[in-house]
Amino acid sequence: MQKSVVRYASTVKKGITNSRNVKTTQKSTPQQLPPFKFAPYSPLTLPEERPGLSSLVTKITDFNQLKVRPEIRDVLINEIKANTVLRAQNHITNKKIKTEGELNGLIIRPTPIQTAAIKIINDKRRTDDFFKVFTLAAETGSGKTWAYLAPLYQQLLEGRETKSESELTATTSVEQTGGIPETPTSTAPIIRKRPGISSVILLPTHELVDQVYSTVSNSASQLGLSVLKWDTNSNFKTFIEAFKRGIDIMITTPPKLNSLSQYDSISHPRMIFGSVSFCVVDEADTLMDPSFIDDTNTTLRHMKNLDTLVFTSATVPSRFNKTINHLFPKVTTIATPSLHKLPKSIEFRVINAAVAPYKGSKMKALAQALYAIHSDGTEPGFEKRVLVFVNTKEDSVRVAEKLKSAYGHDVTHITSTDLPEDRKEKVAPFLQPPQPLADPKRPTLKVLVCTDLLSRGMNFYGVRNVVLLDVPANSADLVHRAGRTGRMNMQGRVFLIINDADKGHIRGLPKVLRNNRRLG
Repeated sequence: MQKSVVRYASTVKKGITNSRNVKTTQKSTPQQLPPFKFAPYSPLTLPEERPGLSSLVTKITDFNQLKVRPEIRDVLINEIKANTVLRAQNHITNKKIKTEGELNGLIIRPTPIQTAAIKIINDKRRTDDFFKVFTLAAETGSGKTWAYLAPLYQQLLEGRETKSESELTATTSVEQTGGIPETPTSTAPIIRKRPGISSVILLPTHELVDQVYSTVSNSASQLGLSVLKWDTNSNFKTFIEAFKRGIDIMITTPPKLNSLSQYDSISHPRMIFGSVSFCVVDEADTLMDPSFIDDTNTTLRHMKNLDTLVFTSATVPSRFNKTINHLFPKVTTIATPSLHKLPKSIEFRVINAAVAPYKGSKMKALAQALYAIHSDGTEPGFEKRVLVFVNTKEDSVRVAEKLKSAYGHDVTHITSTDLPEDRKEKVAPFLQPPQPLADPKRPTLKVLVCTDLLSRGMNFYGVRNVVLLDVPANSADLVHRAGRTGRMNMQGRVFLIINDADKGHIRGLPKVLRNNRRLG
């Protein structure tokens, strides 16, 4: 069997499109070309660009140029630096391995979506237009989480100062009327947190709740903000105790949040949500689709005192766009120029399983691709990890069992029927940094077979190879699946395995991706 993907590509020219013909290049998409329609289902739409957005993104190249509180800026930069994918070190040769000092000295610059979101959401508002709705739309791996976290932290800390000032004013009033206030022990304002929830971040899956909670809890604690994760392992007593102390940020899914109203001690959902002023609907194209929209809408309707509502997504399907504009006609859309494009750092290859030596077997093509990835000499000194996407949970089980029994791969699979605890354990090795090899001369490979359950928002740390065993149903699914690699401009490869029945479905796709054309 061949020793590398490149060698295999050169020997079976009909079976796999040569990498130099399909990999993404630096060519820009011709302006006159419309978005490429991939599949007839759930087409993507391109929001109107906000006037002046391109100029804003070009001018601001440093977080110090953005109006963010210094303590938030420091935490943001340090957290990004501490968790950058550059620390994976599996994307470079041993000669270029960076030292801890070099990593700590990295200059962290805001991405386009971070620049635009922080600037626009933090803008001062008129008193007659205080409730604002935003849609943040940017390519996968572009840092959208921090794009909404920075404004959220800003609002929470400013809200605390406002409350503190009112309390100090009340104390002064007591003094003037002859009252005897408590003697302060510090010159700093005394901030008494009130019962309730100040903000909510909604996500579609347990895995994303864990991921975002990890990011938020690390950074929020440095700012004196409290965070509660409300998931399947949470209990009502813990929630009530946190609620009484005051929850600054609550992270959960819409169904789990709505389940709170089922407890007898809560007479009406307004008791819970009445104090929420800032809400983020993350992976909004999923949370506003037919499978989630009832739960999401129920949650939002109970938040009567919202002043900031943020929807964020890497794709804007036409149906989602129409829904948001119908519900919120004055929505402010913040979209980046690279929306609906695969990152230029991704090398995209198509393998035709209909030709020899596969003779119509996608499993044989997959096994060969995994062998080639395992043996191609990339990621020297580190364990390799590969994600394999299929369209159904039944295929997830079948493919994993076949790879294990017939080809001896170290493989696991995840479906929606797995318990959350089991899913967390299975996915953990792919979310952590790649592990150094005990023996660099004996490379190892881990494989995770999954459905779109794990294609939205998941930050697979340093995973460089993704295989699409089934052709995605639409452009949005393609963008999300491929976007599990090539994040933050790190190199990645995506292999799409097709047969004769798929040819019409993907006709023209390699050329579109080669020219960095937008998908529609």
